[in-house]
Amino acid sequence: MIISAHLGCLLLLATGLGLGAAIWALGLYLVRMLATTAIYHRLVTHGSYQAPRLVWWLGSIVAASAGQMGPSWWKSHHQQHHLHVDTAADPHTPLQPVGGWRGFWRSQLGWLLAPSFHPQHLPADVERDPVLRTIDRLHFLPVLALAGLSWQLGGLEWLAAFCLSTTLLFHGVASVNSVAHLVGEQPFCTGDASRNNRWVALVTLGEGWHNLHHGFQGSVRQGFTVENGQVRLLPDPTYRFICLLQACGWASRLRIPSHHALLARAS
Repeated sequence: MIISAHLGCLLLLATGLGLGAAIWALGLYLVRMLATTAIYHRLVTHGSYQAPRLVWWLGSIVAASAGQMGPSWWKSHHQQHHLHVDTAADPHTPLQPVGGWRGFWRSQLGWLLAPSFHPQHLPADVERDPVLRTIDRLHFLPVLALAGLSWQLGGLEWLAAFCLSTTLLFHGVASVNSVAHLVGEQPFCTGDASRNNRWVALVTLGEGWHNLHHGFQGSVRQGFTVENGQVRLLPDPTYRFICLLQACGWASRLRIPSHHALLARAS
C-alpha cells in the first residue's frame, strides 16, 4: 500500500494540487496521524490509557486507512523496536547493522523490503479481540475505501492528494525511528540513541519526544523534558486529543510519570 501511495504521487505531475485537494490532503494527514499516535501507539501498543472497545475499533479502522497495516502487525513491530532497540534485530534502527546513509535508508523505507517486515509473533491481547483481529487481516479495505472516496469527491486530483497525504504520513511516522535516533536532545537516561526532536514532534503531533518515550514507554504524555533540574512541558497534540477523549468519557486512567520519576531519570 505504501509503495503504491508513493507511485500515486506521480499523478500530481498531471493534475497539480488545488486548494480544495490540498485541504483534503492535510485533513487526511491530521486525522490519520492522530489515529496512529493516539490509538495504535499509545492505546493499543502501550496501554497508556484505557478506553471503551468502540474507541479501539473505530480508531484502528481510521489508523488502518493510513496504509500502515493493522493493529496486530503494528503493535508487534513496535514491540520489536523496543525489545531490540538500536541493535541489528531492531527492524527500524538507522544504526545497525550499518550506519550512515545506508542505515538511514533502512530505517526510513528499506525495512519495508526486509524479511523482518513480517512479524514472527502477533500480540495475544489484540488477537483475542475478534474485531481487532478482523481489522488487522482486512487492513487494506479502509485504505481502498478512502482512496475510492477521494476519487469520487474530486477525481484524479483528489486521489493524488490522498496518495500525497498517505506518503507524507508514512515518512512522518518513520522519522520517529530514523531521525529521532540520530538528531536531537537526550534529557533522559535510556541506554539507547533515542532523542527528543522538535521537528519530528511537529509532524507527528507529539511523537518526536522520543527520548522521553523510551524512558517512560507507558506515559500517555510524551511532551516532557528536564532543563536546569526542572521538568518542562513540551507541545503534545496527541496528548491533548486524548484529554479531549477523557472529557467526553471515552478515555480514563491516563498514565503520567511523576516529576520525581522524571527528575530521577534525567541525564
